[in-house]
Amino acid sequence: MALLPRASLLAKQLARHSNNGKVFANATSQTLSSFLTRSPTISHNHNATAAPSSITQQRSVASLAAGQALDVLVQQNPHVEVIRYHYKNVKMTLNTVNTNAEALATGLLDTGFVPGDVVLSWLPLHHAEQHILQFACSKAGLVLYNLDPDLAKTDPEVAKEALKSALELTKANMLISLEAGDDVNYMKLVEEVVIETQIFDFVGGRPFLSPSFPDLRVCATTAFEHTSGGFALYKDFVCPTGDLEARLQETGAVVDGTTPLMGELVCDDRGVPTKVGKVLTNEDVVKKQVWPEMVSVLKKEYKEIEGIGAVF
Repeated sequence: MALLPRASLLAKQLARHSNNGKVFANATSQTLSSFLTRSPTISHNHNATAAPSSITQQRSVASLAAGQALDVLVQQNPHVEVIRYHYKNVKMTLNTVNTNAEALATGLLDTGFVPGDVVLSWLPLHHAEQHILQFACSKAGLVLYNLDPDLAKTDPEVAKEALKSALELTKANMLISLEAGDDVNYMKLVEEVVIETQIFDFVGGRPFLSPSFPDLRVCATTAFEHTSGGFALYKDFVCPTGDLEARLQETGAVVDGTTPLMGELVCDDRGVPTKVGKVLTNEDVVKKQVWPEMVSVLKKEYKEIEGIGAVF
């Protein structure tokens, strides 16, 4: 399937603005502890093991990133249901989560992002888009920071201050936000912080530039249709071409369990970030269970979430 028109345009604009490829450490003895409680074989014969997929041929299971561990689980039990979102009664199997995450990771890499680039998510932690994004960042080697969007419900001005601070501290290359929710217009708030989104239009074929946030290359939204030329659509980055491994090889980077995945923001009592904290690897994120939905998926545990999703 060809890349969607908007994503193709973004790819041309952003390819020359991405960071030089950052090569991470090769396979180590670290483990994704929850994943490794289960055998990577699909045979009940303890003397027989499943043939490794191409993505794992030169790595031991112990070295896998969370997204790669999900690949292995899908080979074993693709139809196991792991998540049900109460809104619209949407259910996801291991295969559904993996397919969506791989397509999003592929689209991000195809657009010009490389392992080590930073994504700032201003999405609720119970939304499907957030959970797929977590696995996609793991697969693509991106570092994901999260900023609490609930602050905008009670104090929009402080929320804008928090967003500005988060963008500056993380040096985010991509911002992803809701379109609107709970009587809050998140796109409007982003426009008031990243003012270039008010006048920019990707259709013009120029790269996005912001003097205030020089590292920022894309502001994306979960909106279903384009309402502002300064925003890309989250759904346009979903690129189900099935060539994620080839995209990674083109970057020259190695993604495994030691690859950075989650960045922490340290906030004051108002919820405004004051500094960045630790950057956790894939192993750290799973071991510390900082993303409960990711851990439950890797454990093949069924989980019900009072979440919604506009894209998935």
